Amino acid sequence: MRRFASLCLSIMTASVALPAAAADLQKYRPAPIKTNVPTCDNADVLGEVEDQFEYGAPRMLEAKLEILEFTGMFEKAYLPPVTDDPYPDPNPIERRYCQAKALISDGKWRTVYYLIEYPMGYAAADSYLGIFSPVRGWRAEGCVLGLDEWHVYGANCQSLRRYPPEGAVLPDYVSKY
Repeated sequence: MRRFASLCLSIMTASVALPAAAADLQKYRPAPIKTNVPTCDNADVLGEVEDQFEYGAPRMLEAKLEILEFTGMFEKAYLPPVTDDPYPDPNPIERRYCQAKALISDGKWRTVYYLIEYPMGYAAADSYLGIFSPVRGWRAEGCVLGLDEWHVYGANCQSLRRYPPEGAVLPDYVSKY
């Protein structure tokens, strides 16, 4: 009888200790957005940013600098294409603003801002040139903070790190912050 009483007591206390699964406690996960631009951590995107830097560094900075490693890639903002809405003005270009840290061959970790745009490439041809075409349809360009001496992307890479100021609300603007 004692065993039965202790078994009943343990079952009752165990059922009381378990939390109830309420419907309002479930996390809401929106459906993923279909995009044509690759993600910020895509190897092809990082390779294009690296190639652009390694082409420009010896010509602009007169220094043989290379990007050795990327880390901490994340998306800062995403601007979807606007084609059929009268306000704001139609803009068929889809943009993803990204940020990462890069180890430069001078031994310093620097911040890299980069932008991925679609449709871009050879006259924005996308995949119209066939399945074996080298044209990707998207383009990535980056700026290493502190190594843009000619301010090609503005002071402190401002044109590639664009996002609205705090409190500003723009139509169809999706931000991670």
